[in-house]
Amino acid sequence: MARLRLSEEHNPEVDTNDLRMMERAIELARQAGENGEIPVGAVVYRGEKIIAEAANNREATADPTGHAEMVALRLAGERLGAWRLEGCSMAVTLEPCPMCAGALVNARLEQVIYGAYDPKAGACCSLYDIPGDQRLNHRVHMIGGIEEARCAELLRAFFRRRRAERRQVG
Repeated sequence: MARLRLSEEHNPEVDTNDLRMMERAIELARQAGENGEIPVGAVVYRGEKIIAEAANNREATADPTGHAEMVALRLAGERLGAWRLEGCSMAVTLEPCPMCAGALVNARLEQVIYGAYDPKAGACCSLYDIPGDQRLNHRVHMIGGIEEARCAELLRAFFRRRRAERRQVG
């Protein structure tokens, strides 16, 4: 079932710390786009402390699991010395896909805030609700639409540039 879409101005669950983490995720996404990666950034945090951060790196690493969320979760587990990231939250600029949504559940994250909704591959509200699926042994609290316009514009601008470059070559 789709979750209610609220902007951060109307969502009391999102505090200034969450917004600060989303700002960092947006900066990571911007850098990824400049490096030729799809501009998605993710930050794993506990309270005000950043545990790990990452951006998409599939092109640079030739790794199909090189989504920002997956890389950030891997780094957070290494840093904490545990795969259970209980008490941690994540800010990510795009609604997680099925692979990433499953990893969020398996990592036992407490909460994820995300920016742009993904109507083609989103697995937290748009197409599926993996983090909220009652059949799974853990659920992750999801809040979507945080800085949605900014996050979506990063993606739109990236794909506009990519299409323009392909037209020039082709």
